[in-house]
Amino acid sequence: MTSGTRRSWRPPPVPSTGVLREVAQQFCPPYEISDPDRKRPGYRMTDPSGRRPDVLARHRYDKRLFLRANYLALSATVQGAGPVEPAELTVKLRGPLSRQRATVSWKAPITDGNEWMERLREPLLEAVNGIEAIQSLSSRWTPNRGEWLLHLETMSGSMVSGMMAGLPIAVPFERREAAAFIDLVDAFVDESRRTQ
Repeated sequence: MTSGTRRSWRPPPVPSTGVLREVAQQFCPPYEISDPDRKRPGYRMTDPSGRRPDVLARHRYDKRLFLRANYLALSATVQGAGPVEPAELTVKLRGPLSRQRATVSWKAPITDGNEWMERLREPLLEAVNGIEAIQSLSSRWTPNRGEWLLHLETMSGSMVSGMMAGLPIAVPFERREAAAFIDLVDAFVDESRRTQ
């Protein structure tokens, strides 16, 4: 599987709003579903308590030799504290899905990287353990805006087709996977508030 490499967003050629709605429902509660985005199809989930940032669910289309997939992409922007310079933490996944190993590292070395790595490694690895078939997971820090952008792509909640399946098949996204992403968001919120 791929690591934290970011690909350009392309809308899926097969409508997948119904699958995305089912994904969004797994976040409720504690989230509520907002109106779908008309410009880039997807769903925004909002926490009515205001404790958590919004979570956005979209599909990103990817075409390979034997596989076409509308991968589920989840993102959330967490305001708070972080390293002194722009940085990106990526989770590298190696090995087959049944025995996958994950490591967390900075995309490039940064000044106070070790301290922040120690604080954020465990929440990122717990998310990996709670979500099936992750394609990529990263957290990008932008100091001038004071925000972390969490970005996850996974086969769960996707639509796939290929040689063995001519018509798109929806891959289930379970409530426990939504809970793992919510826990990741909460961990970043807690760490950011702890240092403000």
